[in-house]
Amino acid sequence: MSNENFFKRKRGFHNLIYSPTPFPKNFIVGSFNGDSIVIEDMQQKQLLYSNGGYGKGNLSRSVPNFKSCIYSDVDETSNLMLEEAFFLSYVVGCLQVKFQGIFLNLDEIWKLFKKSTNNFLPRYLSYQHFRMAGWVVRSGIKFGTDFILYKQGPEFHHATYSVLVGNLNTVIETTDSWVQLATANRITESVSKELLLCNAVLIQAEPDFSSPACIEQFLLNVVVLKRWVPALERVID
Repeated sequence: MSNENFFKRKRGFHNLIYSPTPFPKNFIVGSFNGDSIVIEDMQQKQLLYSNGGYGKGNLSRSVPNFKSCIYSDVDETSNLMLEEAFFLSYVVGCLQVKFQGIFLNLDEIWKLFKKSTNNFLPRYLSYQHFRMAGWVVRSGIKFGTDFILYKQGPEFHHATYSVLVGNLNTVIETTDSWVQLATANRITESVSKELLLCNAVLIQAEPDFSSPACIEQFLLNVVVLKRWVPALERVID
């Protein structure tokens, strides 16, 4: 399969909505609302989205609205998934997180996000892995998965992969898990994507989960799940 067919470019001619600009010397500030990190400043929303597709508008369909407001009295915010917010703080180093009016350090952000989201550690490991590999990672909730991966971004290509993240050090064993897998795989195939399964495996006996330093004590297994069709595997003598 050629790259041109594998990465399905969207119809029409697409330029960058905004030319990428360097992140500012001052930190971007986001507030934790219990589910996500909210960016309210118009310039900061624009910087995040134009430098890697970070954030989703809470009123628009996908791309955050960069005008001062959409309606006469309602300003749109850009919401970051907790995984991408921690990536921007921990790896990129451009985001400061504020909670209840207080700025948090990395350890405090880590503990807050782990407490607020089930399976945050393996989800973040998966997010960081794909971001570091050059993918634009977005929420996969509309496809019943954890993430979806874009080659350049939603404006240029359709998503190539859907990603399901497992629990720490676990394998799929129960009937319910296989039903979930079959469902996710069928949905993924119907929208011309491939399904990736990610499992974080601990390589040290007792890491300190209270600090992001424990990330170094895990390996990430990534497997492509494909449905086996006997008719396509038939050997003709």
